[in-house]
Amino acid sequence: MRQHTNPLMVKEKDFIPALTGIRAICAYFIFFKHLNPFSFTENPNSFLFINQFYTFLTFFFVLSGFIICHKFYEINSLKRKHLYNYFINRFSRVFPVLFILTSITFLLQYIKHSDSTSSIFTNYFLNITLLKGFSSEYYLTGIGPGWSLTVEELFYFLSPLLFLLLKKKSALLYILLSVYLIGILMTLLFSGINIGGFFSSYHFTFYFTFFGRVFEFLCGIYLAMLVKGNYKNTRIEKLGYKSTYIGLSLIFLALLLQYWIALRFNVSQGYENWAGLLVNNIIMPIGITILFYGLIYHRSPLQWFLGSGLMVQLGNSTYSFYLLHTSFLLSWVKKYISHNLVIIFILIILFAFIFYKLVEQPIARKLRKHFITR
Repeated sequence: MRQHTNPLMVKEKDFIPALTGIRAICAYFIFFKHLNPFSFTENPNSFLFINQFYTFLTFFFVLSGFIICHKFYEINSLKRKHLYNYFINRFSRVFPVLFILTSITFLLQYIKHSDSTSSIFTNYFLNITLLKGFSSEYYLTGIGPGWSLTVEELFYFLSPLLFLLLKKKSALLYILLSVYLIGILMTLLFSGINIGGFFSSYHFTFYFTFFGRVFEFLCGIYLAMLVKGNYKNTRIEKLGYKSTYIGLSLIFLALLLQYWIALRFNVSQGYENWAGLLVNNIIMPIGITILFYGLIYHRSPLQWFLGSGLMVQLGNSTYSFYLLHTSFLLSWVKKYISHNLVIIFILIILFAFIFYKLVEQPIARKLRKHFITR
């Protein structure tokens, strides 16, 4: 199949600057969702609209599907060396920082006696193993946003098997339906037993676990297969430079729909209603996929901005920012420096960048240098 000629990609590094820069923008939207600048009592409509910014998490799931497939598609061979290097790469990227920040979080809880010792150790175990992401009772313990890492890590774990099935585009539909079915069966089993909120409801499963969010990853995988030339889609090719703006329009439409659904059904976040969940899990990732296609293949002011040196640097530190922005660091900034949201926002960006440069990046590099085989 014909493969695109793409001047915007640095092929030898599998690196697309704009898709790194956009990580920062999405993380910052999520920051303002968690620390909403508006008051519900004084500005209910503005508060409710900002509250829908949870939907920007979808960008990360689509992006993960794309990056993992684009960079590590070779793991579909199931060769020991490929699998070993792949899992070392993923482990070094995620777990050292997670271990450090989670351990500090629960150590502070232990020192402050904010909970019983047994409860702290139980929560710590569920956080450090990422099992908390399967439980409606525990998913917000520790570093609250960390529940999404359970979704990510399960995708990383299953990727070699998923890629093995991707010979035809039709396989994506079978994967989608199979994963949905497994989620339904898991919920049917565990919701009846009711053990610690694990798979406690179908709504929980379809928003908070990989079994409900799989379509987002498959959208990223589909885009990666287009870029690699393994799949072909003449319709999206014909969109040309318009793909960037069509993608943006669909994303904005999905955001407005979730706001309207939250308003219409009197819920805080659109996904709390099944209609909003459908918009978030299906319409939003389609818009993101089209946008990403435009950012990869067509020059635009947005592509230039997101691919700039500053945005790429900020995008690289997104993981640290994501884990730190609701953590003990937020409490310290509020206690010792300022309650001003703009100041808090800027300081957490700076702290996250420093943490990325001094801790996250060096540890990941040392682990890869020591363990990855050539």
